[in-house]
Amino acid sequence: MTKEKKQIPSHLVTSKVKHEAVRWSNSIVDTPVVYGLIERRTLYFITGEVKHKYVEKNLGVPDNWKELYFHLTDEDLGVIGGEKNVPRTYETLCKLGEKFLPVSFRNEKGELVTGKVHWIDSFFYNSVTKRYDVRVSPEIMPYLIDISQSFTTFDLGTAMLLRSKYTQKMYELCSQFCGDFRYVENDAETAGTVYKKRVLPIEMDKFRRIFNLEEVVDPRTNKVITPATYTNFKNMRMNILDVAQAELYNLYVFHHSNIWFDYLPGPKKGRGGKVSSVYIFIYTRDFPKAGLDRPWQKGDEPLEPFEKFTLPSLRPSPQQRVMENLWYSLPNDTQERAVEALLGHYLHEDEVKYYMRQITLVAQCHKDAWVQVMQVIKDKEQQPKFKSGTEAYKRKSIMAYALKENLKVFGWSLEPMSKIRRSKKPVEPDMFNMPKIRN
Repeated sequence: MTKEKKQIPSHLVTSKVKHEAVRWSNSIVDTPVVYGLIERRTLYFITGEVKHKYVEKNLGVPDNWKELYFHLTDEDLGVIGGEKNVPRTYETLCKLGEKFLPVSFRNEKGELVTGKVHWIDSFFYNSVTKRYDVRVSPEIMPYLIDISQSFTTFDLGTAMLLRSKYTQKMYELCSQFCGDFRYVENDAETAGTVYKKRVLPIEMDKFRRIFNLEEVVDPRTNKVITPATYTNFKNMRMNILDVAQAELYNLYVFHHSNIWFDYLPGPKKGRGGKVSSVYIFIYTRDFPKAGLDRPWQKGDEPLEPFEKFTLPSLRPSPQQRVMENLWYSLPNDTQERAVEALLGHYLHEDEVKYYMRQITLVAQCHKDAWVQVMQVIKDKEQQPKFKSGTEAYKRKSIMAYALKENLKVFGWSLEPMSKIRRSKKPVEPDMFNMPKIRN
């Protein structure tokens, strides 16, 4: 690195935001880029205020909604949007209450609930005190406070320095996936191959959705609300990936960020050879890039996202295979989501709901129930007859054998539904809500 030869950008020298850790629920991190640069900075700033007022004092969401008020000044707005942009930041703050944030969660019955919430539900300006009174929506507070699982920790000072809405999103994603994990895909796992630690593969359609690059059409009128942007990988690379990489790397060099990323275009597929995915390589101070600690350049050693290993020749016992399963050490809710996705690949929606209820009951007595289900299904997937079978055959094989018969080696089994109503398969979960694999 050439830190001594580089001139420190002025906005780093004048930054007034303290470097401190804050948390967002992954439900917030995984949403598309619907907020602009200054809007998201405002949300970062509010998150810091929530931390100081409630998190540090170990307080939950108060019953008295008036306590959700935060008092801001022009100086605060100058920190958010720049000292010369206070009027613009004020206008942004006024408009924040008009935007919804899509969220999803499971209720006490395990039912998936989706909805939309505001960050800010009221906003006032006192012309005498010159103070802004902002009330944070109580519906958003659990995503900032009650986040014992499935959350992302990031640095508030770093986030407030970012100068692109796309860099903001990349920083959040890198923060979410920078832990000691290996991402596993079905095809890679079957072949005895997994991704290296801190490598995040993103299919191009998922990338476009998370960065809000897709065309948005009104379902009622079929009119285009928002046109598609950066429709080819070249433009996407130049305007999003390269910009975000350069900004985060620069902050990393001057010790204003503990994280940056490198990337590699995935294989080209389909007519015209379009890039199908992109691999994100996440680096931190604790786990820096091997070799030259800088973005990849032509002539460097190729970036390799995969890590290969040889499966043992002797087949271990069923319980040993469960304990060796890459999902074994993950939290139960993470295992649950993975099982739901796996079942949804083969079964009808009502069947998935039926089995999820049954497994939930069994899991109260069998701590490894979720991983055991994954194991018997994965074993079934390895069988040549299953691989070449029709969708109907696979569905029957999962219910009549994997779940009814093969689970018996663990001391329990699941009877198929007595009456099946035909229904559509559930929508496959978004990859950004998929679990992260830890060692």
